[in-house]
Amino acid sequence: MISAALTILGKDLRLRARDRSVLLFAFVVPMALTLVFSLIFPSDDDFLLTVAVVDEDGGPIAAAFTQEFVPALVNQGFVDATYLDSADVARQMVDDGEVSAAWLLPEGFSGQVMAGSPAELTVLHNPDRALSTEVARGIAEGFLTEIRRVSLSVATTATAAGSAFDPRQVDAITAQAAATSALLTVGGLDTEVRQLDPTSYLGAGMAVFFLFFTVTFGITGLLEEREQRTLPRLLAAPIGVGAVHLGKATGAFVIGVVSMTVLALGNRLVLGVDWGPPLGVAVIVVAGVLCALGVMALVGSYATTVEQAGNLQSIVAMAFGLSGGVFFPLGATGWMASLSLFSPHGWFLRGLGDQVGAGSWTGVLPAAGVLLAIGVVTGSLGALRLRKVTA
Repeated sequence: MISAALTILGKDLRLRARDRSVLLFAFVVPMALTLVFSLIFPSDDDFLLTVAVVDEDGGPIAAAFTQEFVPALVNQGFVDATYLDSADVARQMVDDGEVSAAWLLPEGFSGQVMAGSPAELTVLHNPDRALSTEVARGIAEGFLTEIRRVSLSVATTATAAGSAFDPRQVDAITAQAAATSALLTVGGLDTEVRQLDPTSYLGAGMAVFFLFFTVTFGITGLLEEREQRTLPRLLAAPIGVGAVHLGKATGAFVIGVVSMTVLALGNRLVLGVDWGPPLGVAVIVVAGVLCALGVMALVGSYATTVEQAGNLQSIVAMAFGLSGGVFFPLGATGWMASLSLFSPHGWFLRGLGDQVGAGSWTGVLPAAGVLLAIGVVTGSLGALRLRKVTA
């Protein structure tokens, strides 16, 4: 049986190696789409807030913002600031798209802050740039929050000292408060859902999306044999039906693994993507191929012709791909995130993201287990149904 299955496997691999459709779906198209989409959608590291700064106040608080706070952001490579003297010019630059937003410190700003009166740092923005607007607003609010903290420290000290408070100590107290770390800070959000960087996510999404098309070439082999009237010859030989099924399934598995391996290496070398520890990548790839093999075998078992099988399998692969978020991250919550739990593609991407977040290959094991379970169940049902093709 094993010898016969290997013979069938060798014959199928030789045929698929000469099939341009297999080469396109398994290697060329997913790699090309990943490259194109990575150029269209820049990574988070490419984000730069271009902003205009207008200081109409000239006071000490405004100077702290324009001469210390903003330059610190510029040095971090996060902000590109343009200093202007006119609010009208700044607004025009925002409207024309020359800058993403503008910070305006109006006249009397410093005096209002020092007097404890309401003060406003105006953010001029373009409605078409929602992300930049929120970032610019958040930065401004962060500065004002720090000013309020220092002011509260001075006021608290003065109240506690009562009549013994010396107004000449205000500058010293203010400097000490400003140099003291805030008691409350906002740290990074640590969630159980981890994500690949955008380019790596896109590369993995394209790879698993086309994997489900790639393995169909092996699954539809039985239908092709029947249409070409070569299946009766195989069944007439003393090799057994099991050997035919094993040879065809192994061919689909080999094609799938080779495709995913080449795409993983290609993405790594060409785009510098990072799917995490290689061992974890190998585990999730094998589990993903077996899952794709099982799902496509079950779907193909409901077809009577190669064309019908291809149509059904394409519909299922597309539905799983869209619900699994292969083209864009679905986030951690919401109905789309819940829907991805029913998609093998979603579990594949979740497994890679988990191992990157965990920093260990064991992070893929839960997702790999789900993929294997799906593959075993659907593959078993598909094998039972495909027996009628060889009957």
